[in-house]
Amino acid sequence: MGGGLRIGIDARAVSYPKTGDRSYTLGLIDGLRRLQEREGAQHEFVLYFDREPPAELPCLSAGQPPDGWRLRVLGAPHPRLWTLVSLPRAARDDGLDVLHVQYNGPRISRPALVTTVHDVSFRLFPEWFSLKDRLVLDLGLRSTLKVARHVFAVSECTRRDMAETYGVAPTDITVTPNALPPGFAPPSPHRTEQTLAGHGVEQPYVLFVGVLQPRKNLPRAIRAFSAVRKAENLPHRLVIVGKRGWRRGPTERAIKAAGEDVQPLGYVPDPDLPGLYAAAQALLFPSLYEGFGIPLLEAFACGTPVISSDVSAIPEVAGDAALLVDPRDEAAITEALVRVLSDQELCEELAARGRARLGQFDWLETARRTVAGYARAVERA
Repeated sequence: MGGGLRIGIDARAVSYPKTGDRSYTLGLIDGLRRLQEREGAQHEFVLYFDREPPAELPCLSAGQPPDGWRLRVLGAPHPRLWTLVSLPRAARDDGLDVLHVQYNGPRISRPALVTTVHDVSFRLFPEWFSLKDRLVLDLGLRSTLKVARHVFAVSECTRRDMAETYGVAPTDITVTPNALPPGFAPPSPHRTEQTLAGHGVEQPYVLFVGVLQPRKNLPRAIRAFSAVRKAENLPHRLVIVGKRGWRRGPTERAIKAAGEDVQPLGYVPDPDLPGLYAAAQALLFPSLYEGFGIPLLEAFACGTPVISSDVSAIPEVAGDAALLVDPRDEAAITEALVRVLSDQELCEELAARGRARLGQFDWLETARRTVAGYARAVERA
């Protein structure tokens, strides 16, 4: 495939439970594949895994990768050795021009290393992380940035934060926004009914989606919801979807204290998420900090009104399609809930704006920007 680049991608994230890293990797792969098909991009891709990849990988057709794509499973006794030894060895053996990682990568000069950074919350809000995790994330990223030839950020917010906290020149950072996860689509009414029955969820309810960790602001959201439910004598519950994260003690205590006001579901498989969004009266997403916020797009796709925060990357992603509040102001969250749960006209307006807003995020465009970043990295190398 003369004239193109040979690009390697650390694709481990797709083999693990749903996270922003996984959604980004799946979306980028899908965008790169479509770019290759629609515009005849003459590049070769090698996807690296530490275990057998899932069969539903978007670049696979009947279990086989298309022309120009190859999958490799690399072994290593420890994740750090996988990153620092197995991956660079494979990159050299495969004759790559570019190696694309997220956050932390091997210390190499060839091939050209590029990294995607979703957020730098561990630097901005160290109190949300253990000392060990904070040091590992910070030192790993610092080391990677010393050799990286280009950096991708999923939002202008993260781009600014990278420039301010790590001194990366803004011209060396390309913004490559997330988009709706591949395969995510509004469900049929029958599929929605099946999903609700399968998880024991009854309408009406407000939905929260996110890993149980400090920056998701769930204790404050739960208190605000409980106050509204009691004051307005509402039948709603707050349905909480998300796997257990770090420093989750205050969150789990808030869930326990709320009793029947909340219904925690834990981790929910990808196919069930659209039904939970579609049947919810609103998505409550009052994060204290987000590098992007993919649940916003998932709610927009299902016509679900969104209450979210007016901080970090959220206004950039939501635009005028969500009701934005100060996430540290419990009364403001309460007021927003009352408005959305009592004003059908507002709900319909937010749903329409959300569907329109969704059109501004496309993995194909993100793939174009990413490939342009690869070319810049190779030039610098």
